[in-house]
Amino acid sequence: MADPRRRSPLAHRAPLTAEGGTLTIAERPLLGRLVLRVDADKGDAAVATVIGAGLPKAVAETALSEAATIFWLSPDEWMIVTAAEAEERLAADLGAALAGIHHQIAVVSDYYTAIEIAGARARDLLSKLTTLDMHARAFKPGEARAGIFAKANGVLFQRVADDAGGGPAFDLAVRWSMADYLWCVVAEAGHEWGLPVEHPVAGEPLFH
Repeated sequence: MADPRRRSPLAHRAPLTAEGGTLTIAERPLLGRLVLRVDADKGDAAVATVIGAGLPKAVAETALSEAATIFWLSPDEWMIVTAAEAEERLAADLGAALAGIHHQIAVVSDYYTAIEIAGARARDLLSKLTTLDMHARAFKPGEARAGIFAKANGVLFQRVADDAGGGPAFDLAVRWSMADYLWCVVAEAGHEWGLPVEHPVAGEPLFH
């Protein structure tokens, strides 16, 4: 059972939908997250015994299993996303499997949240916020890339394909401290398609 005392950084924000449903944004709160650092060749088999999938080896690659999704961040660093409150057990299991192999595991669930950006205009909106190539040929379903989004560091994952009903869906993982600011920037970027303007609770100006 989820801890009722936990409160996500965007709990005060309701999901937003543009006119005609071509664009929606919503928080995907309280997912379990780990950051793993290990030599890929030495740690791959051990990780696979725990998660059921090996470590992605190249830029933008991800690995998916029933237990977790693994995002490549660098040649020796990965973000692992799992169910809410499953991260501590997963970290312990990975630590046991990697015993004897130099590694580092950090639980970062309370450091990140995710903003889902979905709909037919999702790529257009994201193109306003990042220098990443958001064309469907360049950013494909199942891929994840780290980048800068309106001056905030984030990791973008295409979770739903473009040809799914309603269009693609992307999860943008962002630090808790930047979540409200980035939410408002995303809403403003989608204003031309009917998203309402939102204002940061701290009153800071929005810069793209």
